[in-house]
Amino acid sequence: MSTKPDDCLPCRLISGFGVMGMGAYIYHQAARRKPVERNIMKIISVGAILLGAARLLNMEFLKSTKSDQSR
Repeated sequence: MSTKPDDCLPCRLISGFGVMGMGAYIYHQAARRKPVERNIMKIISVGAILLGAARLLNMEFLKSTKSDQSR
């Protein structure tokens, strides 16, 4: 069994803001698309922004359980 250390703050900041930045970029690029593509891209961008925010807040659902670590 390996013990993984907790996520450090710089790691969470870089990955959280990185994913949120990708979401913002996708949202910005959606303005140049056709209506159906635009709506799909907006949904994806909102999902990325929410995932980045969850990463910054260190939400529990992003962490592995003990049964996942034993593999």
